[in-house]
Amino acid sequence: MLKSAVSALVRRFHRQESGQVLVLTVILLTVFGGIVAFAVDLGSLTTQRRDLQNAADAIALAASLELPDQGAALAVANEWAGNNGIDLSDMTVTFTAQNVPWEPNPKVHVQLTDEHTFIFAPLIGVTSAAVGADAEAIKTSPAGGAGMIPLAVTEDAVSGACCGDLVTIKYDSSQGGLSQGNAGPVRIDGNGTGSCNHSDLYCAGVKYGSDSTICVYGSDDTYCEGDTVLDTQTGVLHGATKLAIQYRLDETDAECDEFDEVFIDDPLNPDPDVSRLTQDCNPYISSSFSSLRVIVVPVICTVLPGGGCEGNFNSCTGSCDVRIVDFALFFLEGFAGGSSCNTANNCEIVGRFVHVNQNLGLLTGTFDPTAFNQFVRLVK
Repeated sequence: MLKSAVSALVRRFHRQESGQVLVLTVILLTVFGGIVAFAVDLGSLTTQRRDLQNAADAIALAASLELPDQGAALAVANEWAGNNGIDLSDMTVTFTAQNVPWEPNPKVHVQLTDEHTFIFAPLIGVTSAAVGADAEAIKTSPAGGAGMIPLAVTEDAVSGACCGDLVTIKYDSSQGGLSQGNAGPVRIDGNGTGSCNHSDLYCAGVKYGSDSTICVYGSDDTYCEGDTVLDTQTGVLHGATKLAIQYRLDETDAECDEFDEVFIDDPLNPDPDVSRLTQDCNPYISSSFSSLRVIVVPVICTVLPGGGCEGNFNSCTGSCDVRIVDFALFFLEGFAGGSSCNTANNCEIVGRFVHVNQNLGLLTGTFDPTAFNQFVRLVK
C-alpha cells in the first residue's frame, strides 16, 4: 500500500515538472524569437542606412568635382543618384558659393531620404521607419603641408608646362639648352652642405620630403600654419641634388618607374589635361608599390625690393626671399645627361608636370581656379 502511494506521488510530481518545463520552453522560444526578429529588422535598417550614406558620399564627391559650376554639378549629382538607385524625388542638393573669407571653398550638400519597411516589427504595430543620410563636399586648392621637396620651381617654368609633356628643369648655372625653367634649392628644414652627409637637411628633404610645413602666401593660417616665404640656398648644390634625385630613381619599384604606370586619364574629369594617380602607385595613400618618382615642389616668385614678385630668378642673386604661390606635382624621369653626369651643367632634371584633381596629402586651402592642382574633400 505504501509503495503504491509513493509511486503515485512520484508520477504526479513528474507530470507537474514536465508541464512546467513545457511552459518555460514556450516562453523562452517566444522571447528568443522576438530577439531574433528584432535583430533581423535592426540589421536590415542599419544596412539600408549605411548604403544610403555611401550613396550620399559618392554623389557629393562626384558633384563637387564640377564646382564652382553649379549647373554641371547638379547634372552630375542626378547622374550619380541614378547610378546608386536613388529616386530624384528622394534627394535634395544645395550649393554654397565661395565667399572669401567666410566661405573659402564652393560646397555641395546632398541629403537623401528613404522609407525602410520592417519584416517582423509589424507584429507589434511598427511597419516602417524613415531613413536619411547627408554628405557635404568642397572643391579646394592646396594650402600647403609637409613632405615637400626643397627645389623651388618658378611660376614661369610651370606656366610653360602642360599635360605631362616632357620638360627639363635646370638646377645648374647654365641658362641655355633645353631648359623650360629653373629650379633652385630652398631652405625648408634648414641648410644644405652639398655633400648629402648626415647634417645636410636639404639633401634629406629631397630624398624623403621635408619635415616642416610650408604654405601658399596669403593662405589662412586656420588651414595651414607654416612659412610662406623661403630663402634660396646659395650655390647649386649639384652633388647633393644629384645623389638625392638618384636615390628617388633607384628606390622606386619597377612597377611604378614609368609615367604611364603611375598616371592615367582621369575617368571622372572630361578635361584631357587632367590625369589621375593609379592606386598601386599613389604615394599619398597606402599603395602596393613604392613610387618615389612622384614629388610635390613649391612654385615660387622672387620677392622684389618694393614688395612685388616676379615669376623667375632674374632678380635673385645669392640668397634671396621667394614667395610660395602654388604647389606642383612632378614626375621624375631622370637626368638630361644620364646617370653618369658629373658636372652642374649636364645634370639637369628631366620629368613631367602633371595636373590632377586629387588630394596629394596636402592641407585644405582656399579654392583658386588658377591653381596647378585642385582636389575635392568630404567635410561632412
